[in-house]
Amino acid sequence: MRSHTRIIWWLAVLVAWLGAAGCGPDPKDRFGRTYYIDGAGNWGFGVAEMTYGLADAGYQGCIRNWRWSPTFNPALDQTIGRPVARASGANLGREITAYRREHPDMQVNIIALSAGTGVAVWACEAVVPPASVHNVVLLGSSLSSKYDVRRALSHIDGQIFVYVSPHDQILLGPVQALGTIDGTSDTAAGLAGLRVPKELQDRVVNIRWSRKYEKYGWTGAHTDCTSEPFVRHVLAQHIVSRPGEAPEVLQPAFVPVDGAMTAADLWIAAPESGEALSLD
Repeated sequence: MRSHTRIIWWLAVLVAWLGAAGCGPDPKDRFGRTYYIDGAGNWGFGVAEMTYGLADAGYQGCIRNWRWSPTFNPALDQTIGRPVARASGANLGREITAYRREHPDMQVNIIALSAGTGVAVWACEAVVPPASVHNVVLLGSSLSSKYDVRRALSHIDGQIFVYVSPHDQILLGPVQALGTIDGTSDTAAGLAGLRVPKELQDRVVNIRWSRKYEKYGWTGAHTDCTSEPFVRHVLAQHIVSRPGEAPEVLQPAFVPVDGAMTAADLWIAAPESGEALSLD
């Protein structure tokens, strides 16, 4: 037990170093920041695609890849690495707080994949007001669908957008076996959406996969939601405000906290048009 604790401590030290690496000032910081957080293992899914996709959509701010995995092993990150993920989220929250202190008029957004969505939510929890995060986009989230996001939302001035697919074989297989990144056996948010109290239904938007997204590269699988066309044409609407062009309107979704609804039930109940899940 003592050796296990020592390993976790050293991993936390390493991830703090990883988070601090390459964090010097960037000229684009004067236009805002968007962080991208990869999934367990930090294997690089979506890193280049986020940079090019958002830039092509007109985003002028700084895009930062937040590295948090000290093991580069998805199974370890998803299990014994959970404390490290939480520690990395706290580190990111401190960095965001410092950035907003220096640039109070600039927005910070977060886009995260898989286990990285836990890091994103924990970062929001750690932000110190008056600093805040604008929008948070969760892709293939391995966070529990029942995770209480109220604390995170208190430091978010926009919304949380959760992209949901019942075809995600990583969430249906390995994550279901290993548990969610927050250490539960609940259905992952990437399969069932985030279940929120009704008073938060305008703050959390669960968006189901639709075949219309296939032309942008998202087939409903775990990582292709980071394809460059999908970033440019779909995800960028949560990050980029184009002059004279309003973003696509997405109706908020309400998922009963005490409901025993499965991912399959959500798929059946969701509108065929493929936008926000609304089960009210």
